[in-house]
Formats: sequence, structure tokens, C-alpha cells
Amino acid sequence: MSDQLKRSYPANYDSHARSVPPDAYWAQVRRTIDGAPVSEAQIMLIVNAITAGLSLRQSDFVLDLACGNGALSSYLFDQCAGLLGVDISPYLIEVACNVFSRPPDYRFCAGDMISYVKNESNATRFNKTLIYAGLQYFRKPDVIAVLKSLNERFTRLERVFIGNVPNRREAKRALQDRIATETELDDHEARIGVWYFPEEFQALAEEAGWSASVSYMPAEFYASGYRFDVTLARPAS
Repeated sequence: MSDQLKRSYPANYDSHARSVPPDAYWAQVRRTIDGAPVSEAQIMLIVNAITAGLSLRQSDFVLDLACGNGALSSYLFDQCAGLLGVDISPYLIEVACNVFSRPPDYRFCAGDMISYVKNESNATRFNKTLIYAGLQYFRKPDVIAVLKSLNERFTRLERVFIGNVPNRREAKRALQDRIATETELDDHEARIGVWYFPEEFQALAEEAGWSASVSYMPAEFYASGYRFDVTLARPAS
């Protein structure tokens, strides 16, 4: 069974990143299969899904929330005019700034997602937002708060792509050797975070003012059996 599915409550996110070699970029953000970093082919499947979900254009300015060490963000640089990555881990942002940043247009900063979206003073510079494998580690009321702030304060946003959400409908099959409790599946601090039914996440996004559509990764993606993606857009007037 993939290490992404093993039951554990990991040490602090920042501490885990510091516990692996400084150049083990995918291990730092737990993008691994049975402990080994995912392949370049797997990363490209993710990049292609993000690019399509955001309808990414050369003129876009992207806000990448929960960007980790910036390794994934860097694949988008040549496809947009600018990108700002925000992550709560000081260590991962240090890696991002030292290894992946390309100032002045492609930069990273440390910050809590909730505080950032509520307090960003120049929110209108962004027209696309990416949140990949991040929102499931927040309580549901906080998820709604983030999405509402993006809707109300970031008024030029056209699309938000939320990737790699755990699919609650597939939890039993994905976990294989055990049955998770409802409490565990709702636990934002668990290894996988909160598991959502796709229609539940759609309703949550719509509560925050967005129109939401669900998509799935191709079968060859290593987590396709128990993850889904969500693209948010402003409702048609």
C-alpha cells in the first residue's frame, strides 16, 4: 500500500520537510509512492491537469496557495506571466526561494493561507489560483472562508483549480486493509486530511459563491483511484 494511505498522524509539516535530504524535493512535500519520489511522467500528468483546469495563458498571473517548496510551481513559470507561491512552512519557502524562484515575476513567500487571502493588499493582480493537495488539511469552515475570500476580495480571479482532493466514496477501496472511521475521514490533521464526496465539495464551493466542476485524473495517475480535482469559476450572470 502506498505510504500516502498508511494511517499515521505525521510530525509537523515543516519538521517533516527538514527530515529528508535538502534536494529531495518531492519527498519534502510527500509526493511519493511507497517512499520513492513520483516519476517525471507522473508530475507531468499533474502539470497537464493544472494547465487545463486553469486554462493557463501566457498573460496570467497565478496565486499558488500551499505551494510547498515550489517544485511543482516551477513547471508553470513558462506558461504564465507571473506566479506568487505562498506556504506556511518557513523551510519549504526557503527551498523555494533558493532553488526555484525567478524574481521579480516568479516568487515565493511564507504565510498562512487563511491569513493571506484575508489580508493580501494587492489581490486584484491575480487572475488564476492554484491550490494543489492543500485544502483537505483545513477544517471545512476554514475551507469555505478561504474560498469566500478568494471570491470576494480577489475580484479578477477567473478560475481556481483545487487538485488532489481525497474521494470519500473510494476510501474503503483505497485503504484496502482496514476500515476508516467517520471521525478519521473528517480529520484535517490525518495523513490524507479530510475525505470529501465530490458533490459535497461542489456544494461547499457553491456556498462560497463559485460554480464548481469535478474532474478526474487519467487511469495511469498513481492516485487516480481515490482523488479528484475541482475547477471553480464565477457563476454565469
